Amino acid sequence: CNHWVCFSSKAIHFHFASLPFINNYQITMSNSSRKINQSSRVAASSAAAKTTPTKRSKSPTNASHTSDHATEPSRKNPRTPPKQSASSRSTASIDAKIVTPATSSALALEKKGAKKSPAAKSNARRSLSMIGEDDSTAAATKSGGEKSDGKKESAGAAKKKLPFGGKTKPIEIPDVVQRVYHIVHKHTGSIGGNGHGGAIYGELTTGSMQKMTNFMVKHTGLSEDSRFIDVGCGLGKPNLHVAQCPGVDFSYGIEMEHVRWMLGMSNLYQVLEAAKKDEVDGKEFKEGESKIGHGCYFAHGDITEANYFDPFTHVYMFDIGFPPRLFHQLAEMFNRSQSEYLICYHGPRLMIEDYGFNVELIVQTPTSMHGSAEGHTGYIYRRSEDAKPSKACKTKKFGVPCDPLFAKAWEMCRADLDVGRKHVGEEVEKHMGRTTKRVTRSASRKSSLAEEKKSE
Repeated sequence: CNHWVCFSSKAIHFHFASLPFINNYQITMSNSSRKINQSSRVAASSAAAKTTPTKRSKSPTNASHTSDHATEPSRKNPRTPPKQSASSRSTASIDAKIVTPATSSALALEKKGAKKSPAAKSNARRSLSMIGEDDSTAAATKSGGEKSDGKKESAGAAKKKLPFGGKTKPIEIPDVVQRVYHIVHKHTGSIGGNGHGGAIYGELTTGSMQKMTNFMVKHTGLSEDSRFIDVGCGLGKPNLHVAQCPGVDFSYGIEMEHVRWMLGMSNLYQVLEAAKKDEVDGKEFKEGESKIGHGCYFAHGDITEANYFDPFTHVYMFDIGFPPRLFHQLAEMFNRSQSEYLICYHGPRLMIEDYGFNVELIVQTPTSMHGSAEGHTGYIYRRSEDAKPSKACKTKKFGVPCDPLFAKAWEMCRADLDVGRKHVGEEVEKHMGRTTKRVTRSASRKSSLAEEKKSE
């Protein structure tokens, strides 16, 4: 092959047929040039290390060490200090002094005779052994113990602590209400099921219903002279509740779904049986206790069959699952009635603006439901002062305007306990075949064994 070789600015053309030493010469020249470049780089880095110390080299000795061994990789200093011997640790522990800053400053001020402010005393960090009598009494007061004046806080008045630090007083439920709920829960459960195939239903907790009742007593004057209707009563818990507390004159519930109406009637029968048992046994009630109220009636039917809500003073409905058409019908009924108060679970925008109820909002409160984390706000409305009934109810009962749909039930509730108990028992036996709860095999076996033991 032909090669051009340049010597001292003169180009000479050579024709080399086969000279293998030329290739070896080129390889050695390239290797030597690489070594020269590498040595120059190392020299430059060592010069930079002399002028600019690294983060690890904080002393001249470290810099000189790096310059002497520039070609070797740098060894990093260990992050943890070297371990001390047992003798050095013992001497260090003897010489060390443990001092709390706040305690030492407090002692210094006391020596000087300066007066400490109460804020500085409370902010001082002290060990457990240095807490004084004032702190111990304060801690006892916070924990609900005896106060400085010797008075004790009652357990019932203690505030319940909420999840986010807030505090509220527990809702006090009367004994007779708790007893009625115990009967209902034993018979049909606390949540109130067996409504398969029906519409949307819900059951408030006992505490939430008691809170709604307390609001009605406070803001609407719910009392023993009041008349209460529950539209879509279900298992009848609100009706049974207000029949005990405050013990209204007439508690009426109406339900369209047959299964849930029968469950409500069964609950009512069990409650009336308990009231009759107390009467037969001559049970004496202590102070603060009261007998079971029986002024309650459950009807199976459609509320739109009535033209008025009279004679009821309080119209209650858990209306979460109501269709809009029913709301408009209920609004027309309420507007032409003399009923004073409306209790429901929809806000003013829907009830007043969309459905046309002639009411104004008094108060609202949150409520919770059985068996889930679902909650709804309860609203209590009052009839507007400007709104007057367009058509008054002409039929009357006990001197009060009353729609014919409610007249018979009101008369029965004002009668003796045996009258209502007999009617409810007949209805339950007619539709369910029996008035008592079905006995399981295990329960019947236990009862038979008990009878055998008695006979022996």
